[in-house]
Amino acid sequence: MIGWVRSHLGVKLFLSYLVVIIVGIVVLAVAAEVAVPQSFNRHMTAMAPMMDGESLGMGMGMSSGTDLEADLFVNFRAAVNEALLVAALAAFLVAGLASVFISRQVVAPVQEMMAASGRIAEGHYEERVQVATDSSRGDPDELGQLAISFNRMANELEEVEVMRQQLIGDISHELRTPLTTIKGSMEGLIDGVLEASPETFQEIYREADRLQRLVADLQELSRVEAGAYELHLQPAEIADLVSASIARLQIQYDEKTVALETSLPPDMSLVTVDEDRINQVLINLLGNALQYTPPGGTVRVAAQEIHD
Repeated sequence: MIGWVRSHLGVKLFLSYLVVIIVGIVVLAVAAEVAVPQSFNRHMTAMAPMMDGESLGMGMGMSSGTDLEADLFVNFRAAVNEALLVAALAAFLVAGLASVFISRQVVAPVQEMMAASGRIAEGHYEERVQVATDSSRGDPDELGQLAISFNRMANELEEVEVMRQQLIGDISHELRTPLTTIKGSMEGLIDGVLEASPETFQEIYREADRLQRLVADLQELSRVEAGAYELHLQPAEIADLVSASIARLQIQYDEKTVALETSLPPDMSLVTVDEDRINQVLINLLGNALQYTPPGGTVRVAAQEIHD
């Protein structure tokens, strides 16, 4: 029973209202129990001369006035208790109706977010929830702000999923090309179609080296996403960074007869980077440019300084 109550927000809201009402009724009853006799005695004292006069005119004794006072107090107390009982029943009824109304306003958006989160967990990242707003001002209340945060989280998850699928597609494509080249070369060597020349082995070696670099890039990416990668930032010249990257790929460009040109202003400001990582980025860019540029083409590296 306790577990069922804890798992239902509407029931807990109703019980919270009920506890507040019970506490209020108890306080009211105790206050009435203390105040009613004093108030009654005060009013009876003020009415005593009139009651004594009436008793003498009717030939009644003191005991009759005392009995009348006692009867009045009993009836007055019964009336007060009856009023408290009616007020308690009305308060319980109002608490039940208020809890149903308020719990719908509070629980319904929470249940909607629970259902949406379950669908997102199943892979439906396009799920969004309606944002609750303050009808008087149009501003989102606390539940509305929670819904905004939920939708922002869903947007980021959807973007991550799109990037993941794109990354998987790019990795598959990048791995397929060297593997296809290596497999074709090996089949040609086995069938005797290709000659076992240094050029053939050099081509296979280049493709294997490319595969190794791809695997290393994936390892670096996983380390960056895990937050276990430390960057060593320091000022550097852009021209020096580009020249170092070009020097490492110049032979491959010459072998494919692809021209590699640079267009760098001489007075560019220093940049704060991790030289090893930025060189890796530049080499990857130059390598992709070489791969998709036909023989006889030109790859140009340019830089421009933009001031905000």
